[in-house]
Amino acid sequence: MRAAFFLRLLAVLACLAPLRADPPAPMPPAPVDFKTVPWTDGEALTYLVSWNGFDAAQGIFTAHKKGAHWEFNLALASLGLVNDFYPFTGTFWCIQAPSPWRSTEYGEYRFEPKKTIKERTRIDYAQHLGTRERWIEGKTKTFPIAEDSVDDIGTMLYHLRAIAWKPGDRHVLHVYESDSEKEALAECQARETRAFGSWPSQPLLRIQVLPGKGTHHRGGLMLWLTDDARRLPVHADLSFRYGTFSIDLTKVESTPQ
Repeated sequence: MRAAFFLRLLAVLACLAPLRADPPAPMPPAPVDFKTVPWTDGEALTYLVSWNGFDAAQGIFTAHKKGAHWEFNLALASLGLVNDFYPFTGTFWCIQAPSPWRSTEYGEYRFEPKKTIKERTRIDYAQHLGTRERWIEGKTKTFPIAEDSVDDIGTMLYHLRAIAWKPGDRHVLHVYESDSEKEALAECQARETRAFGSWPSQPLLRIQVLPGKGTHHRGGLMLWLTDDARRLPVHADLSFRYGTFSIDLTKVESTPQ
């Protein structure tokens, strides 16, 4: 398995389920209030990815305020049996521009057996173009961006946290990934009280993310956020053609500014 697969699990986008017939039209998310985002400068979230009951990977998301914008980073590494048979590591970054919420840059350094990936994607909103630079191959590819604001697979996680969800809310997010622009449809299905892993029983918001235009992934994703000011993603359940995956938040801490 490839590290990119686990990144997509962690970043919410890869495992999306087929749409139900004739769903109500989703609304664009309300503008993000950048003065009251639910995370803090230096916040670090550590996740454990499990596959059919076996530890598969660990990912650490960090958020840093850089002047007027935010930079989000993910450090990813294989664990357990996956590390024995297909070890991988990766560093991923994305830059989110302020007002409106939108991604301006996403990049990765990924190391797998017999394969190294170093690339960066930048979005020019004035020209409505994305440019993907593959540094090892020395290649560049451009692709159209129709919307005035889009997420990458990293900023999308934080965009979901930035929304003040209520049961019944449905929002469409536009995301660029793999040289194209895609849609993700997110719905807050319920407010419920549950316990996950080391987290005690508490009120949570259950969010489902479904595919829109431009994606053909199949599977299912359910994400639970704490129903408080922080809206921490504490757990996700995923079904995919490779099996069943769980993603659990294991640690919340602050990193140096």
